[in-house]
Amino acid sequence: MRVNIKHLFLAAFIALTLLAHSAFAQDTSFRSVQLAYGISLDVPSHWTVLSLENRKNLGAAGQAMTDNAGIEGSSGRKESLLAMNATPNPTGAMIRVSVTSPPDYTQSDLAAATPADLQEVGTEMLKMFRQLEASGGPKIIEMQPVRIERLNNYRVLVMPYIRAGVNGPSPWQVTQYKIPVSNRLIEITLSHRQSDAIVWRPILERVKRSIKF
Repeated sequence: MRVNIKHLFLAAFIALTLLAHSAFAQDTSFRSVQLAYGISLDVPSHWTVLSLENRKNLGAAGQAMTDNAGIEGSSGRKESLLAMNATPNPTGAMIRVSVTSPPDYTQSDLAAATPADLQEVGTEMLKMFRQLEASGGPKIIEMQPVRIERLNNYRVLVMPYIRAGVNGPSPWQVTQYKIPVSNRLIEITLSHRQSDAIVWRPILERVKRSIKF
């Protein structure tokens, strides 16, 4: 019995040590980022933050694709606030945050949206993606059902889809969160490579749960 008790104490000590290490790692693995317009979120500390120049290049590429496809963009002014890529390269996950002013729709519009309205939004999005694909945009494998969620007591238009990978064969899961707030639209895009979703999905869920505005 004495030997068994000794083993139990040893096992408990090892468990506590591992838990302490896990808690310490959890405290240092994420950092809070404060953005413009009162937006904040927790992001992985070791991920790469893209420079302003890189964000401008991404914006220019997106604008060029919509122009080349003959798609009329939003009438508002879009401002990129944050772009992050997971490490190491080639990246397996991304975070994008932007704001468009003024918004194309309001909280009241989302409150009044019916299932048929959301289905129509998904159909129009897929149609637009097909046009973009013909102009050099990403290949969309599946447009998933558009839905409305709540975040910080605000209604959020959630637009998920699966696209082909760029640097490998694995498809990517992409989820856009669009939140009309006052005179602007907050747009947050979280995406990850599906082949190692077991790593990226909990990280991006942690990021999503931390979002404040």
